[in-house]
Amino acid sequence: MIEKNTPVSAGRQALLALCLSAVAIPAWAQNAAPPTQPEVEQAFREVIANAASVEARSKYATLLVRAGNFEGGIAALEGLLVSPDAPASIRVELGVLYFRLGSYAIAESYLRTAIDDPRLEPALRSQAESLLRDVVQRNKTSQLSGSLMIGVRGQSNPTSATDNSQVYYLGVPVARGNDAGPKSDMDTHFWGKLDHVLDLDKQNEAAVVTSLVAYANHYNSVDSYTKQVGYSKPFDLAILAGSTGIRFKPMAATELTIRPHLIFGGAMANGSAYFTNTGFGIDGDYRASDAMAWGGAYENTKLSFSSREDMTNSSLLGGTRQAIRVNASFEAAPGRFLLAELGYADQDGNAAYTGYRGPQFRVSYLLSYGPPFGSMGIPWTTTLSAGTLRRDYRGADPSVDALTVRNDTEWRTSLLNYMPLTRDLALQFQLEYSNTSSNISNYSNTNTSGSLGVIWKY
Repeated sequence: MIEKNTPVSAGRQALLALCLSAVAIPAWAQNAAPPTQPEVEQAFREVIANAASVEARSKYATLLVRAGNFEGGIAALEGLLVSPDAPASIRVELGVLYFRLGSYAIAESYLRTAIDDPRLEPALRSQAESLLRDVVQRNKTSQLSGSLMIGVRGQSNPTSATDNSQVYYLGVPVARGNDAGPKSDMDTHFWGKLDHVLDLDKQNEAAVVTSLVAYANHYNSVDSYTKQVGYSKPFDLAILAGSTGIRFKPMAATELTIRPHLIFGGAMANGSAYFTNTGFGIDGDYRASDAMAWGGAYENTKLSFSSREDMTNSSLLGGTRQAIRVNASFEAAPGRFLLAELGYADQDGNAAYTGYRGPQFRVSYLLSYGPPFGSMGIPWTTTLSAGTLRRDYRGADPSVDALTVRNDTEWRTSLLNYMPLTRDLALQFQLEYSNTSSNISNYSNTNTSGSLGVIWKY
């Protein structure tokens, strides 16, 4: 006989934890290693010996999910639904597994049935209702989502001023002015992102995907917007950037998606036009397995700076920029991800000394874990990152040193902690350090920053 109205057993807890933690909703923390083949075979024999046993099938499904075989886990659990007395928790497990496979309509059906079952425990009901909100959103033809953040940040050197006592002017080393050195500052900033997906209802999962990002800040030291030559304070910036294109699967049977798209954007500095950026690109993603995903992008954009009194060389600063990058993410264990990105940029500046080329690399480790306090149970996330980039310029700047072509190497490390307060509200804390080493002392600098923000998702 199938169990009736019983608490979630240890075996089903393990299965639910594996599934729920993988979709980043409240769950029990689990660090399960992939099972061995003899373990899977023994569990299967137990299912054959007692086909109606919830525990035997749950154990077998748990091992299959740990091995990344979600289809097998689904088949093992769906065999229990032939009985009208199947525990409501089985349908929650199936809803999560179908969510992982991207079958949102089936996931919604299972979750709604489970929620409507009065036997479902309150804790599981809360989990199912949380996931159902995501599933309903993903089932819509027109999907709108985004986030807003307001925060404060302190920096030791926001203008990237050199920390060297001597700089070059017309090829001659001169003493750096006291006002031209690094100055710490604080700013209040706003950041917002809006994503819209319009499902075209095609067999290749085609959808129009549009993203907008807005940013604005204000520094404590900026008390008026002047356009004087030699302005040494940081700029208050207002930036809007976006892209739109059609995302689709070129081959329906694969896990590859690509998106050709248009790129657009612009910025204002201290209340006046700063630059515009337009172009095109193509990006893509490929899920090699449930634990491994690849991505990549190519962009070709035109950067044009506005004419300003405080920028005598603004017409020379722009140019055409091409960039290519490849990234990978690997889920080493539930809630533990390793991310890496390798890229190359080539900017053909309007003047040789503004154009550059060079590689960049970044690696991150992401850890998701239960909150150290609070009753919401929503996982916190800590991300450690380190990266480097190289810029080799195309020509010498005669106003600095006509005989030396500039090259820079930048290193950057950061620690970011994301701390949800509710499902839609979170705190974010970040520390970052950067160090730029240049063969011309004018451009060597360091900066340390710390920020705290409140994020609202919608």
